[in-house]
Amino acid sequence: MKDLPKAVFITGTDTGVGKTAVTAALAALLREKGLVTGVIKPFQTGTDLEGLSDAEFIYAFLGKDCVLSEVSPCRLKVPLSPYRAASIEGADIPLEDIIEHTRDYISRNDVTLVEGAGGLCVPVTESYMMADLAVDLGAPMVIVVRPGLGTLNHTALSLEYARQRGARVLGVVINGFPEPADVASATNPAVLRDVFSVNILGVLPHLPGLDVEGGSFSGLKGIGENCFSPLFGGKFSADAFLSELSEKTRR
Repeated sequence: MKDLPKAVFITGTDTGVGKTAVTAALAALLREKGLVTGVIKPFQTGTDLEGLSDAEFIYAFLGKDCVLSEVSPCRLKVPLSPYRAASIEGADIPLEDIIEHTRDYISRNDVTLVEGAGGLCVPVTESYMMADLAVDLGAPMVIVVRPGLGTLNHTALSLEYARQRGARVLGVVINGFPEPADVASATNPAVLRDVFSVNILGVLPHLPGLDVEGGSFSGLKGIGENCFSPLFGGKFSADAFLSELSEKTRR
């Protein structure tokens, strides 16, 4: 794990793709490997909804207490982009303060996972996007993607937008991989690697009982080592995974 950055920005191709589940599983693995691992979600919207927020779910999964003002410093009630939620609520977003708070938090850990809100182009303010936060924090990205139809276009657009904003992308993690795999899910990973030249850093299976808001960790515990690449201390091999999929599609 010598090449592991001090901060990793976890984003996704869209809302609901599974960033929080991936962040939780990855944080658990890094802690198992002996790293002081922090998790922070600088911008959280939808706090008026019932159930756990993303940060609350992650720390409950890790079995750790958290101070929400520390790990989720900007919390807005309306489940929209931070920019629009703040506008509706008449709230100001203290952007520089939140960036500085996040930098300070990162400095206190061996590695910190920074979970974004929504995708890369979600506006934090009128002129500041979620991708800009990753750049300002110096945190290379992991993009969480879906396995099935539509993911090629969504991933390509996310990669291109990251490039335009000057963000570094470590690779993608495919979340919710079905078993058995449909033809799109079985063939998309090779396209992601071969056409878009992106590293596949992990694959998490479909976990039907998993529920972030409801606090159900069903199937998530203990899977990290087999689901993430050696960059994070795991055993996942993209080459072996793609070879297995190739064999299945030829049958």
